[in-house]
Parts: sequence; structure tokens; C-alpha cells
Amino acid sequence: MTLGRQITAAFVQLLIVVLIARQLGPEGNGVYAMAILVPTLLANFLNLGIGPATVYHISRGDFTARQAVAGNTKLAVVIIAIGFMIALPLLLLWGNTLFPGIPNPLLYIGLASFPVMLLLALLNTVLQGLEDFKAFNASVLLPPFITLIGVLFTLFILDAGIYGVLTSFIVGQFAALCAVSLFLRRHLYREKRSEPVPVEPAGGGYARKVLGYGWKAHLSNVITFINYRADIFLVNFFLSPAATGIYVIAVQIAEKLWMPSQAISTVLFPRLSAMSDRPKKRLELANKGFILVATITALTSGMAALVLYWFIGPVFGDAYRDALPAFFWLVPGVVLWAGARVQSNCIAAAGKPEWNMYVSIGVLSINITGNILLIPDYGIVGAALATSLAYTFDALVKYFLVKKTIRQR
Repeated sequence: MTLGRQITAAFVQLLIVVLIARQLGPEGNGVYAMAILVPTLLANFLNLGIGPATVYHISRGDFTARQAVAGNTKLAVVIIAIGFMIALPLLLLWGNTLFPGIPNPLLYIGLASFPVMLLLALLNTVLQGLEDFKAFNASVLLPPFITLIGVLFTLFILDAGIYGVLTSFIVGQFAALCAVSLFLRRHLYREKRSEPVPVEPAGGGYARKVLGYGWKAHLSNVITFINYRADIFLVNFFLSPAATGIYVIAVQIAEKLWMPSQAISTVLFPRLSAMSDRPKKRLELANKGFILVATITALTSGMAALVLYWFIGPVFGDAYRDALPAFFWLVPGVVLWAGARVQSNCIAAAGKPEWNMYVSIGVLSINITGNILLIPDYGIVGAALATSLAYTFDALVKYFLVKKTIRQR
């Protein structure tokens, strides 16, 4: 069911990518990508690992859904305030320097989606921790469908351009937040009607416990996110919004190949976390997941490469043909990174999320250094090669680290 959701969401997202790419052109596509990068950066930098910590503790029975919802909402309010205090001065003073060629109003509109994105992420993980994947999948499917409707309306009826597309993105996120709130109310009502169990109140104790685990996972996730987006930022910095728009197509298609790893990881993480007293079984399950994910990703990558070779021009437009070689160079790293996602979950479920952080630091160093060295001479192909090398390093190191989790209790 979760994989089916991933496939459906990816198909809808691909339609959105095609529509935006064709209607806005490479430069407009690049500008849009950079505008939504601002709130995405904030949501990933400031979430403090609360999401994975929520899944971890709910799966282990440390907190109830009511405690998690109340605790995460309070933490989100504080983080949102901090985010605006950081972002607004940066955009006002150095927006043109950090994001050359991107109009300031678009950056501010993008920033408006940050509170919705953060709250959605923190509340959705409660559903994941409860293993209510039917509701979780529905809430993940909703944003791309709403966004697609909005893109069709704003581009083809209102002719609102980038502003319309960005507004559609925000509306899609807000619709998902409303849906998650309704799903969680059902769980809270069921909890309230069940026999009360004495539990520690969700106050300062909740925040300490969640953040105590979360900061370890958070540092790793922040670095991982930078690895996801450093190449896009540096392509725009060294080249142009138009080059960024072309490269983004290669990246977006490559990231769709992570559907199996995302679906399996979503299901596996709470299961692996609940196997704290069975480390051998946990490792066995993680290894099976790695083989399955890597194999599926390799097969789908080959099919995607063939399809793109023949159809990238007719589907996206001739201006995007240069995205094809960049995609080819991204594929090896994408396949290995997909398998490494399962390994990362095994390491985090063993209570050692900081190990992922240590590896991520090395990966980030390779990625940024490679991009800085290769982009000026090789353009977007250089960015793809540097990123692929960094992902390969990640998978190789975690291959050895995951075996050590058997000794962690």
C-alpha cells in the first residue's frame, strides 16, 4: 500500500514537473526551484530531529499519541518563531547575493509555506509511529494532487506564472495539514475512550526525551538534506537559473527512483525500532531490505534511462535535452543511496543515529568539494558526478557500520 502511494504520488509529481518545465521554461523552472528551496531549507534545518524521534518513541511505547501531538505542536510554534527571526533578516540583507537572479518577492512567498511544512512534518510522523499507514499515505498523496489542480488552474486559466505555481504548492501543503489534523483527532478520540493508563505528562519531560534522541538524528538529516540540495544551489551560484532549471529536471527524475526505498523505509523504521531486544533479527530484516531496495532501484533506473533517452525532448521540450547526461551520472549514486536509506534506519533503530551523522559529514565534504571543483569546468554533468560519488561513499561506509548494530542494545 505504501509503495503504491509512492508510485501514485511520483506520477502526479512528474506531471507537475512536466507542466512547470514546459510552461515556465528552464529559467522559470530554476527560479521556482530556488524559491521553494528557502522554506525547505528551514524546515529541514530547524526540525531538530523531532520527526524520527517521535516515530522511535511512539513505536517503543514511550509516549501516547496525545502526548506526541501536544508536544510536537508546542515545539513547532517555538521553531517557527526562530525560523522567521533567522530567515527574514538574511533575505532582506543578502537575498540577492545568496540567490542571484531570483526575485525577492518569490523568496518571501516561498518563506510563507515554512510554518505549514514544519507542522505537517512533525504531526505526520505521529501517524507513522502509530503505523497508521492508511492515513499516513493519504496525507502524503494529498499535496501533489492539490498542487496539480492548482498548477493547471493558475498556469492555463489565470496565466499567473511562477507566482501561481508557488501559491499552488502552499495550498497543497495546507490541505495535507488539515487532513493530518482530522486523522489524528480520530486516534486521540479512541485513546480518550480507552481505559486510562498512568503516563508521564507531555511537558518538559517530553521535549527533553524527544530532543535527546532527535538532535542526533537531526544533525544527520540536516547534512543529508544539504547533500540533496547542495548541487542545485551551487549550479545556480556558478552557472545560472536556466542551467539550474535544466539540472533540476535530472535531479527530480532521479529522486523519483527512491520511491521503493522511501516506501520500505517508512514501514521498516517503526518495525526496526520495536525490535530493540532482537538485534540479530533487526539486522537480518535490514539486510533483506537493502538487497530488495537496491535491486528494484537498479531495474527502475535502467528503464527510466531508456524512456528518457527517447522521450525527454518530446515530453519536457528540446531545451531540457542537456539534463539527460546529468541524469545518467546521477543513477549509480541514486541506486546505492536507496539501499543505504534502509541501512540508516537500522542504525537509527539501534539507538545510534549519531553514526549516520558522522558518515553524513564525510559525504557532505565530498559532495561540496566535488561540486565546487567540477561545476565550473563540466557544468551540470560535473554536479551530477560529484553528487553520485558522495552517495557511493555513504553506502560503502554504512555497509560496514550496519553490522556493528548487532552489538547495540
